This record gives sequence, C-alpha cells and structure tokens, in this order.
Amino acid sequence: MLIQPYQRDELTFAWCYRVYYRWRTHRAAPQPALAKLDGATLGALLQDYDVHVLEATASKMDVKLLASLLPTETVAAGVSKAKGRVSKWLREQLHLQNPQKLLSRGYFASTAGQSTAEAVQRYLEQQSEHHGYASRVHPPVFVQRYPSTAADNERLSAERAVTNLQLHIALATWRRKGVFGVAEGSATAARWRQMQDELAMALEKVSFVPDHMHLAVRIHPSVSPAQMVIALMNAAQELLWSDFPDSVIRARVPRLWQPSAYIGAFGDLESAKVAAYVRQWEEQADD
Repeated sequence: MLIQPYQRDELTFAWCYRVYYRWRTHRAAPQPALAKLDGATLGALLQDYDVHVLEATASKMDVKLLASLLPTETVAAGVSKAKGRVSKWLREQLHLQNPQKLLSRGYFASTAGQSTAEAVQRYLEQQSEHHGYASRVHPPVFVQRYPSTAADNERLSAERAVTNLQLHIALATWRRKGVFGVAEGSATAARWRQMQDELAMALEKVSFVPDHMHLAVRIHPSVSPAQMVIALMNAAQELLWSDFPDSVIRARVPRLWQPSAYIGAFGDLESAKVAAYVRQWEEQADD
C-alpha cells in the first residue's frame, strides 16, 4: 500500500517560536551610535524579513533581542538577517561609505517561552494521568527521557555561536484514532533517535498516548523546526506501516498523522544553565 508522505504545503502549524539573541560589536569595540538602537527601530528594520521584534535593547558594545520567528525559519538565518540589517543601519549612523566590520561574527541564542524546561518536562511526565490511561492495567502509553550526552552536545554545537535551543512538539493521529501502544511508541522513538545526526537534533523526552504524542527536543541553530517535524512525521508513518500494520488496520487510518503540528519554544532565561552558556559565549575570542 502506497502511503502519501507529508509535504510542507499541506501542513498547518500552531507555534510559539521565540528566540533570545545577543551579539557584540567587533572585538568589543565601543560604538556609541549603537546605543540609539531600540525596539521600534529594530522592528522597522526587520519588518520585511519575517523576524518579529518583541523586545530589544542595545548598548555601545552589544545588542539583545527577543524575536518571534516563523516555524520554517532557522535560528541561524534569523540572527543573520538581524545582524545584517543592524550592521547596515550602524554604517549609516556613522556615515561610512565603504563596508567595514562593525559587529562580531559570533552570537548567543536561547529559546524562550511561557513554559520553562522544568514545566515542559513535568507536563510530559504527567501525560498518562492527564488523559486517563494510567489507571488501566496495561496503560497504552510510552514515556521516555534521554539524558544529554557528549555526542548530543557535539552534534548541536555551532561554529562561532553558543546556543541552547529547545522545542516542544505535539502531533495528533489521524482524526485522533488510537494507534500508539507501548511497542509502537517505543519503536517510533527509537527510529527518531536514529535520525538525530541526520536532523541535527537531540531527543530529550517523548510521551505517547494512543491518539497523540509530545516531544521535547534540542536543535542545532541551522535546523528549521517545520522541516524537522515533517521528517519525523514521515519516518514514523513509514515505520508503522512497515512494522505495525495490524495497529494501523485496526485504527482504520489512511495516514498516521493529522496534517498539522504544534511547535513551541521553551526555556528559562534566568536559569543557571543559560547563565553558564552566556559566560561561555562571553569568554570566547571575538573576531
């Protein structure tokens, strides 16, 4: 049976994809004109670039920006657009005629949202209780946490950038039919783990109930959340039709997922972990 893979143009996304950026001037050289950059000015500079400025502040040596991105955007592309526009604006403020390196090539980026990492982990832990499956003798649910490894950190590291990018993803099965049990959830998570290098991401936690799932994941700044989600959806669909055809037949679903997904950024900008990332970024050589 030929199962139609999911394509970007058929999917709809609900999202809250917020990223906190920070970058410096070249070699931390003071640029007094940069301190004039405020949120309204930066918002005007980026209004045609699909980077929505929520908050921004600048000093003579660095810029701090909280931005909302589209789910198709990468963190790396977002900061490239922002820094490019700020660099051009600063050259105009300084009345420079020729290109000149005014901003550092490196940057710091961390996802932010209404939920902290602790809150998201707690939510995923409670999925079976929330949906009433925990009281069953054999609850059809699979929950697994994956501790961060050195290989994960290496995979997610980016040249000239320090990042901490975390996403909460939710997918629902076709018309919310019950497809997933322990075996199906476990196998799907294992397949996604095999794709971590290919997709430049690291699974933190998965939580499956029969008719939907939640995933907490870290990503490299070059990753488009939307494209990553499509790859995960298609891999899971191929796996279930190949290895669990009975589960699919019983559920009577023509495809595995609803053609939609939720993508939410999360993170705690006040946490000690993020503070350590900032210190790491500040200690790096700035060229």
